[in-house]
Formats: sequence, C-alpha cells, structure tokens
Amino acid sequence: MDTDRDHYVSRQELDAGIDYEWLLLAGPNEVHQSAVRMSNWSAETLGDLNALPSPIAFDSNLDGTITDQEFRIRLTDMFDQMDKDHDGTLSRAELLAAPRVTERGEGAMPQDSQRRGPPPGRRQ
Repeated sequence: MDTDRDHYVSRQELDAGIDYEWLLLAGPNEVHQSAVRMSNWSAETLGDLNALPSPIAFDSNLDGTITDQEFRIRLTDMFDQMDKDHDGTLSRAELLAAPRVTERGEGAMPQDSQRRGPPPGRRQ
C-alpha cells in the first residue's frame, strides 16, 4: 500500500489500498463477500490461504459474509494496532516489529510449533 514508496504507509494510503483491495475482491457492485472468497483473497493477495487475519476475523457479526464496512474496519484496526507511536503512519520498523495478528488481536503460536490436538491437560 506504500504507493509513494517512501517506506511509510500513511492513513491516506491505507484508505486507498482498502478501496483498491475491496474492488479486486468484490467487484464494483458487490456489498458483501463470502468467507470462501475471502480465503481465496488471502491466498492471492497475502500469499497463503491461511494468512492472518482469517476470514472469520473480518466477519464481525458472524453472518457468513464480509461487508465492505467489516473489511475496512478490520484492516483499519490492524493499522492502528501496529502504529505504535500513533503518528498515523506505519514505518517499515513498525511493520517488521508487528506481532502476528489473530482473530482476537492476540499473539499467535510460534511458527515452528507442531503441536496437534487439544491443549495440554484437556481430553478429546
């Protein structure tokens, strides 16, 4: 989204980037998208079908579809979380230091974690 290539993403660049990505995702006349289409967008745009945030993180009312407003709110919230100095821009350092974001904004499990099954101490 760094359209001027200054190594900062401004709020204006964010807004324009969100508009552009929604248009690519939904087309010019759509007001909502399915979670399946959002998964495809994750694979195409973010490089991985399982990239975070997940489609569920966008669907704030859990109705199975993502609206343009839900899309905008989620990405804007992520921008605000990463903007540690609250200057309205994301620096390269803030982007590189940003923790992986999950549906609840909590830190994710380490990438090398291979644990499968229920958490320790719980039965299946």
